[in-house]
Amino acid sequence: MAAKRTQGLRVMVIVLLALLGLQYEFGMAVNIANPPSLPAFGLSLNAVSNALHQAGVVAVIHASLGIWLVVFSVINLILSLRSGLRSVQVFGSLAFLATLLAAITGLLFTLSGFQNDGDSHGMATNFLLSFTFYFLELSFLKPIQLSS
Repeated sequence: MAAKRTQGLRVMVIVLLALLGLQYEFGMAVNIANPPSLPAFGLSLNAVSNALHQAGVVAVIHASLGIWLVVFSVINLILSLRSGLRSVQVFGSLAFLATLLAAITGLLFTLSGFQNDGDSHGMATNFLLSFTFYFLELSFLKPIQLSS
């Protein structure tokens, strides 16, 4: 893989790690603020938006950032698969899956009216996995130092 493309992927992973750090902070703020207990509801953009707005602006930011994380994760997945480096491909793929699962369990938690602790736990676990996998992907993107 060309050094320029590797550098671009490295920057993408660093951005993802920084955004995941922000996502953690917003998620903890939502958790500490104790979101409202709402009745469970069906999937609709309007209903999800209303529930998030009832939980507060930080919940809206947390959900919006989650959407952007999935988008950036798809871009990272494509770049990692094109890298030709097996370890980068594996951890890029695992990071994408964990990020997607965190978003899905976050959506399910919202649909439960912020009541299903299992979904909340799934969101947290997949956040931790995605952060770990992105960190490992970054470590495998380091340039190889040849000894003389």
